[in-house]
Amino acid sequence: MRIKLKILYIHGAFSAFNRESLKVQNLEKEFEVVGFSYSMEQTFPYNRAVMTKFCVENGIDCVVGTSLGGLYATEVGRMAAIPSVLINPCLEPFMSLSTIVGTTSNYATGKEEAFTQELVNTFPKKVAATPRSLVFVGMNDSLIDHKRTIELSADSAGVVRDYEADHYWDDFEQNKLIRDHISKFRRKWQLLVERVNPSDAKRGG
Repeated sequence: MRIKLKILYIHGAFSAFNRESLKVQNLEKEFEVVGFSYSMEQTFPYNRAVMTKFCVENGIDCVVGTSLGGLYATEVGRMAAIPSVLINPCLEPFMSLSTIVGTTSNYATGKEEAFTQELVNTFPKKVAATPRSLVFVGMNDSLIDHKRTIELSADSAGVVRDYEADHYWDDFEQNKLIRDHISKFRRKWQLLVERVNPSDAKRGG
C-alpha cells in the first residue's frame, strides 16, 4: 500500500480550514490533507512563522494554498524547504489587502475579524513564486490579475493555466500534477545531497 504524502492546506482571507470544501475533498483522494486556520487579526510574519513551525514539526511534504493562502504557501514552502502549490495566489498582497481594511465576517466561522492598515503594513508589497512552487492560474479570475500572477511566476516557477477557472476554482483537482511536482522536487533535493555529501547519500542519511 502506497503511503500518502502529507499536504498542509492553507485557505484564503477571512476563512478557515473546511474539510467539506470540494478542493480539500479532491486533494484527499490522493493525499493526507492537514488543515491550518490562520487569523487575519495576526501579522504576516507571525502567521508565516507559526505555519512554518507546524510544517517542520508535523512532517509536511508539500504546502497548498489558495488566494492569500497561496502567498503563505510560497513563503512557508521556502522557509520549510518543501515544495508548494499555489492556486490563484495573492502575490502583491500590500496592494490587494489595502482595499479590504475593516471588519469582515469570517466566511467559514461567522466570527467578526478586524483587519487594520497596521496589519496590511506587515505584508510584503510583492512576492515572486519560487522554483519550488507550482502555480495554477484561473484565467477567469476577476479578483486577482492573472496576468500579473503569471509575470511574477513564469521566470522561476511552473505555471499551469486553466481558461475556464475563476478565482474560487471550486472544482480544482490536479492531483497528478501535484504528485509529479513533489517527486521532481525530491529528486532535485536528493541530487543536491549527493553532490554536497556523497557518503551520506550512499548511507541514506
